[in-house]
Amino acid sequence: MSEQQADTMGAAMIRLEAALERLDRAVQARRAATPAVEGDMVPKAAVAALATRLDATIAKLRANLGDEG
Repeated sequence: MSEQQADTMGAAMIRLEAALERLDRAVQARRAATPAVEGDMVPKAAVAALATRLDATIAKLRANLGDEG
């Protein structure tokens, strides 16, 4: 991998991590602002689909970075 490619991948990884941090903060803020309710607030299927997409994105980035772990 060239230095420019490594820089591009590094920048993409930083953006992904920042996006995940923003998502985490948004979820925490929503939980703090929303009273507790019985049952699921978000359908489990939607959470599973999002998790699958995130896992695939992370796996792709790791493969491109040559990181198995």
